[in-house]
Amino acid sequence: MGRIFTDTNSHYCDRAVLRPDGPAGGVKLARQGQGEYLASSEREELSRIIQRTVAPMTAEKLAMRYEMGLEHDRRYDTALATFCAQVTRPGIRAPALREFMRREIPPDQPDIVTVLFIEAAARLLGQKWVDDDCDFIDVTIGTARLQEIIRLLSFEFRSRRSHAWTPFIVITTPMGEQHTLAQHILGLLFDTMGWTSQVLEGKEPRGAEMRSAFKRADMICIGWSNHRLKKEFEDIVTTVRSLTPGSRTPIVVGGVAALDSIDFLVSLGIDCVCDSVYSAARILEKFHELEAIGQQAQASGQKIMANADRPDWLIR
Repeated sequence: MGRIFTDTNSHYCDRAVLRPDGPAGGVKLARQGQGEYLASSEREELSRIIQRTVAPMTAEKLAMRYEMGLEHDRRYDTALATFCAQVTRPGIRAPALREFMRREIPPDQPDIVTVLFIEAAARLLGQKWVDDDCDFIDVTIGTARLQEIIRLLSFEFRSRRSHAWTPFIVITTPMGEQHTLAQHILGLLFDTMGWTSQVLEGKEPRGAEMRSAFKRADMICIGWSNHRLKKEFEDIVTTVRSLTPGSRTPIVVGGVAALDSIDFLVSLGIDCVCDSVYSAARILEKFHELEAIGQQAQASGQKIMANADRPDWLIR
């Protein structure tokens, strides 16, 4: 973060400088020399304003960059191109690919960047398939390798998880859905957040395993990319609503078919439609925060204002 001055007039020899202070990114005013022109109370108020505005603006800027995808970050161009070539190479193992990611991703980056690196690689691999730059065998091998890396990273991230309570998220797809890599990437993203999740794909929604998971879920994510599975998708939503009629478990949906079916999803009472795993994770985090605020308000006897008892959002 560059220097920010409270005044730019040249006749002030000692101007007030704002700087980040500490790993939490708090901001405090630098010590003043002679010629100090802000009263102590004014400096404290200015510090509070900066803390309330600059830090959230910086966080939002980072969020926008993450939501775009790392394939749009020029710093990772070479690394992603090399990684995509390696995941389709015969004989390479997941630990070697993980080591490559450690070398190419700066060590000061959060775990989420590692997950988004995998997501970007998956999208680039899909684009290569569309552009006829690779064949079906390459895509099959590459997808399987990415699944191996996801399992390896999931074990790594979960080993750091605390034993405190965390939200439980069910991630599923309609029966017959073949594109399920994004669901596993989303599960890995929840691992970086310290949350608990379970990916259930190709299961009958009215079966015992799915019904049990739906009853325990705090929130549910559904990936839907095949338009022909509209009825199967609706079966999932109907089952969830029949099992949790009073609690209104939030349902977030993503995928190509979902983005083309907004009116249909609204008619089913879907809470949010997202177009990336990062967007899905962000909005579920907001749902969790709102639930926590609601519980605190109820405990204190405050009244909670709601709009038809749930928000309807389209996150792009």
